[in-house]
Amino acid sequence: MRCMKIKNFLYFFYLVSFLPCYGQLQKPYAPRFEWYDDYDVKFYKIDIEVDDQSSNIKGYTEIVAETVTPMQEAFRLELSEFVQVDSAFVNGQPTTFRHEEDFLDIILINPLQKGTLATVKIYYNANENSNLGFFSAVSNNTDYRTEIPVTWTLSEPLNAKYWFPCKQDLTDKADSAYIFVTVPENLKAGAPGILTAVTPLPDGKLRYEWKTFYPVAFYLLSFAVADYQDYTFFARVKEIDRPIPVQNYIYNDSVYFARNKANIDTTASLIRLYSQLFIPYPFADEKYGHCTAPMGGGMEHQTMTTLSAFSFLLVAHELAHQWFGNYVTCATFQDIWINEGFASYAEYLALEYLSSPRAALSWMRDTHSNALWAKEGSVFVPADETDDQWRIFDMNLSYKKGAALVHNIRGIIGDDAKFFDVLRGFLKKYAFSVATGMDFMYYLQEQTGIDFTRFFEQWYFGEGHPVFDISWKKANNNLEIMVEHAGSASETPLFITDLEIQITNTAGKDTILQLPVRTNSDFFSLKIPGNISNVTIDPKYWVLKQLKSNTAVRDFPTNDSFVNCIDHVIRKQNLDVTFSGTTERNCRVKLTDAAGDNVFTEMTVNRKKTVTIPMEQLPNSSYLLYVQNGKNLYIRKIVKTFM
Repeated sequence: MRCMKIKNFLYFFYLVSFLPCYGQLQKPYAPRFEWYDDYDVKFYKIDIEVDDQSSNIKGYTEIVAETVTPMQEAFRLELSEFVQVDSAFVNGQPTTFRHEEDFLDIILINPLQKGTLATVKIYYNANENSNLGFFSAVSNNTDYRTEIPVTWTLSEPLNAKYWFPCKQDLTDKADSAYIFVTVPENLKAGAPGILTAVTPLPDGKLRYEWKTFYPVAFYLLSFAVADYQDYTFFARVKEIDRPIPVQNYIYNDSVYFARNKANIDTTASLIRLYSQLFIPYPFADEKYGHCTAPMGGGMEHQTMTTLSAFSFLLVAHELAHQWFGNYVTCATFQDIWINEGFASYAEYLALEYLSSPRAALSWMRDTHSNALWAKEGSVFVPADETDDQWRIFDMNLSYKKGAALVHNIRGIIGDDAKFFDVLRGFLKKYAFSVATGMDFMYYLQEQTGIDFTRFFEQWYFGEGHPVFDISWKKANNNLEIMVEHAGSASETPLFITDLEIQITNTAGKDTILQLPVRTNSDFFSLKIPGNISNVTIDPKYWVLKQLKSNTAVRDFPTNDSFVNCIDHVIRKQNLDVTFSGTTERNCRVKLTDAAGDNVFTEMTVNRKKTVTIPMEQLPNSSYLLYVQNGKNLYIRKIVKTFM
């Protein structure tokens, strides 16, 4: 889903509990309702009447479920207290119900034993009952370009309860669903699955009967009603035997169609691309398609995306959700990265393969720029923020930083064949099911042999991003680079990463090297012959970062004559830093340990000739000595070896 609206309110309450993760990774997860474990949803049938003039709906929903535990008193569902329930039935028998605080308890006449299939049917009316802005469960508005009114749904994250009784548990996908929508005969109703019939009814109405036989999460059920035209074509994918219908319910306006046809047609190329990079389109036995609505973005309803426009990146993003979000769904909305981070990165892939590497690189640069606005906050959504839908769908964290994470993982793997093998294997392992961010990490480690524990601690659960201060100079045949960094958020002060640098000599030849950043202060001396014209940090934007210098790196002019030579290996109790007589001002002397923490700092006063650093109490280890005198910066690695 991509959204561009003003922040509003979402009602949902979670208490904090803890689920064990990998190694030291233990993060708070919000618990599911206990009654979620009472039964397993098998089937939804939503049979409702809608028009294009309001968000009012009326009809019934039928749920078939298998009991997991014996049920004695009531069958519980979620349904907004603003929805009026007319009657309820269990296995064809009328019964009573309790409806309060967004829960609907259907009273059981007879207890249900474990393993029993139960059919629950509820008749109801929903009359413009939600006021959630972009996330309103049922919306009605008029498209300003065509002046065509539309009524449509958007249930993510937890708003399905405003238009049909349901169980809002991501881990319990229905095996199949019917969505029957009755509308005036001048309108069309689009929904997930296959249109099996359009049945004429009295009073000049038509019932559009959509059926899907793939597992589907509650929030991916939908409808859209308007004066549509049906523009259907076919996408041919070599991995799939028969062509895939691409069925588009778009505004019945010839000018609108003419302006958008070319962009709509690119859907076929995108289906082919993602089928090649990921796995063959997972809903090929039904369709893919779009319903237009004036919603200010898009929502990836299973096999039938609802969107406001046909821009290349919006179409690419919502289509990618059919793999990441629908085929494999986040197990909790705290792990929305599984949906939005990967679908956002699919925008980059669409540009890389169908436009140009330069366009993709520009997209990643802009993505980093947006993600850097989030100086705090993690990609993983904390338990105490799950009642804020705009935090779940934070554009800078869940989308942009989420995409940067996937790109970084690709760079760490360093082998595109292996990277896409991982994506394909992950999709197959969790097919038609759910997964967490940790599930992806486990699979990633299994397939690559790389330990990503610290990476996820820093980048997925950690907050912010590294802020680098990088300096370099050429000393004879050596390129000396000083890399200092801190975290933008105090929660995550250190980012251990490999930072790619591109070294360009005066002849225009480039050399690519990796700097293993392991502490907050790292010094590198690289043997690079010849003259250097430029050093570029991370030219392919593998690592999300902020650079203090606008030019990425700056040359540090060093005049070693102002400080005496010091042995790099120290075998005495004190380290003496002696200055030459040419020192013109006070100097700052600093010694840091391997973690980048200061162990000694002193400013020379009155042109003091010598600064003594006591080393006796320090452990044997590597240290960095900094001596700064105006623009002169002296950096040397110091290794203590005595007891």
